[in-house]
Amino acid sequence: MILSDGQDRMIWEAQRQAEERWDAEREAMLFLEAHRLAHTPDSHAVALHALRHPGSVLGREVARRTDGGVRLTPDDVDSLRPLLRVHEEAGHSHEAWQRDLGVQAERLESLTTDARQITRDFTSDMAALSGVDRDAPEARGAGDVAGLLEQLIARIAKTERELAELSGHIAALRDRIDTVPRNEDVDPLTGVMTPTGARQMIAELPDLAHGYVLASCGLDDLDAIEARYGRSVADNVVRAFVATLRQSCVGADIIRWQDNLFVLLLRGRPLSHLAMMMEEARGAMLARTLRLRGSGEPIGVVTLSAGVAMGQGMELPEVLDRAEAFRAVASAGQGNRVVSRA
Repeated sequence: MILSDGQDRMIWEAQRQAEERWDAEREAMLFLEAHRLAHTPDSHAVALHALRHPGSVLGREVARRTDGGVRLTPDDVDSLRPLLRVHEEAGHSHEAWQRDLGVQAERLESLTTDARQITRDFTSDMAALSGVDRDAPEARGAGDVAGLLEQLIARIAKTERELAELSGHIAALRDRIDTVPRNEDVDPLTGVMTPTGARQMIAELPDLAHGYVLASCGLDDLDAIEARYGRSVADNVVRAFVATLRQSCVGADIIRWQDNLFVLLLRGRPLSHLAMMMEEARGAMLARTLRLRGSGEPIGVVTLSAGVAMGQGMELPEVLDRAEAFRAVASAGQGNRVVSRA
């Protein structure tokens, strides 16, 4: 069976969403096991939303209560339910306009295809007319051309009306999106914190009695992947990368610092603890089989490199500079290394 482009995109999107849901469900299960919480609907929902949206009010509150390795209790889950409802209501609003945007985008693409088909049909018909032997009895006259033009004008007029209607819908949708509060605390691609979302936590780091450890990490070949396969594939690889970090670095705060630079923070733990986590993430990323949607073609081995540094009474930028220097060493050559000391 041959699928249309639209059907292929729908299957691709369904597969992507299924994989994201699977990663999220696995992370939530690991979270509940780490906190020794029963797998109730409420505890599962709290874990799932806190992990997927760490910069939200719920995510920050869970991070505050678990700071230093403290486990959540069933009483904590009960007290977090109001924040969960607020988060779910905000999510439903966001999902609604995202669905609308997808519908309008598909309509626009369909109309664009129609316009191209009109041009192709007219060009083909005109070529056929021009190739007719004028001396033949069946040769067409000016009436044939006039008929074609009439049909063309009618089809163009119909497409223009539909485009005008769609333009109005898109303008209304844009107004709706513009009125939705933008959460600059959360990276929209991965769901982890942005530097803005982590600002309060960052400000408190120099005052931590037992210090903190920081890892800077990124994918070794992200630019090459984007150049070969396109931005959407590169984005999916980044999502898989973050899912791997979450699974291997439970308890660490993850920040998408910029583009392909991610910062992980672990408070009150020795440097070796986070270095081991990053080694586990490196191995897990190396073992993943990432494939293109639709064709199933393997992308190839995707690796990460990381640098890990210790901070004690130090501002984050100074510690990040040291971690970045270690990461530069780790990523030299073929990469796929974790470096925590010179």
